[in-house]
Amino acid sequence: MFKYILPLGIFFIISGCTSTSKDMSDGDNDGIPTYKDICKATPKGAQVNKYGCALDKDFDGVIDLYDKCPNTTASELVNQYGCTIKRLK
Repeated sequence: MFKYILPLGIFFIISGCTSTSKDMSDGDNDGIPTYKDICKATPKGAQVNKYGCALDKDFDGVIDLYDKCPNTTASELVNQYGCTIKRLK
């Protein structure tokens, strides 16, 4: 830590830290800073997009972290595990 004395006797402490205008904290630890994070409660271990939202590569409504059937389509009716539910006729 260094001290710099101005002629008027005012002290400035220089600690090597830089101040940024944006808060770089990451509340849900998904790798996206909170100020950019649209989905602020991403489950631990989920892969996320640039907005901090968990990926759902097959667009079935179940995020990849929990998707046991990763190749269903968006038009299929799926259960909580992302697997197709057969409809009764």
